[in-house]
Amino acid sequence: MKRFNVGGLGNFNPSRGLRNDAPRPNTPASPPPAPPSRPAPPRDGFETASPRSPPSSRGLFGTSQTQQAVQSPKMPGGKDVTSDFGKNPMGFSANNLLNAYNANPPPGLPKPTNTAPFVPASQSTVTVNAHQRPGGNANLTFSPAGGQGVQAHYLPYVPEGSGRFAGINGVPQHPAPGAPSTIVTGPLNGCAVHAFHDKNDQTLSFMHHANYSSNGTNELADFMKKNPNLQHAATIDPKDYAQWNGKIADRYDPPRKEETGATAFAHYDRNSQQWSLAAQVNDIQNGLGPDGRAELKRPDFNLAHQPTQFLQIPILPPTIE
Repeated sequence: MKRFNVGGLGNFNPSRGLRNDAPRPNTPASPPPAPPSRPAPPRDGFETASPRSPPSSRGLFGTSQTQQAVQSPKMPGGKDVTSDFGKNPMGFSANNLLNAYNANPPPGLPKPTNTAPFVPASQSTVTVNAHQRPGGNANLTFSPAGGQGVQAHYLPYVPEGSGRFAGINGVPQHPAPGAPSTIVTGPLNGCAVHAFHDKNDQTLSFMHHANYSSNGTNELADFMKKNPNLQHAATIDPKDYAQWNGKIADRYDPPRKEETGATAFAHYDRNSQQWSLAAQVNDIQNGLGPDGRAELKRPDFNLAHQPTQFLQIPILPPTIE
């Protein structure tokens, strides 16, 4: 399957709500005081940080199970922008910095296993809300399905050491009116998100591929051989979003280059009848926001290698054999 990468805001149709000159969030006039050390983002969501790291770490779908009890963010404050996000996620994310840091899923969702990596999308629905303080991140929170907010499918993950793959299947290519048309995840950092067509029932499957930066290409090829019903449609992986931000992370032993991450999601546009897999590149600021989660920022666009501010990968219909 041919892969299409459309990078940058200028590739979107302005009539659908995106602007080529999309402004970046303004810095608050009086930001909260920063703690002595910034959160420590591991290279991958399931990598264990060294003892030199502070207790907060950045991972693909929030924190590990051992961290969640002490790191759950406070209820978000600020303006409720849930409706704006739900009406046009692509356009909203072009003008606002999404933050799913520590946005843990509600209990009760089915959990994938190493032998059964996919769980039904119909059983993995959550309610998404977004709140934004003036000039700050649009903080996402996930709660049980059926609440007041955007209904979306949640893409799960497997804990560190339990496997490489986790995902959802049975996503309609053309969701019915009122059915979820968005798939949410947490911040990407060394992992990948794949989209597949299932040739058995003409639905879509989405998969989180942990630690893709290590040996992801070969692992994906092996996975596809074992699952001949799946046809690869699109992938967002570290080469789409991860680049050196000019800093050395000396919190690790040994120190290493620190890279940018991304907030990824998928959305079905009912006008064009097209699913898209998107990643909004971001970096971590010093300190925590008022609700206890790390504050994100746009990458430094003065870097020699210009970061992609927003990436869209169309998911094409399956090939007719």
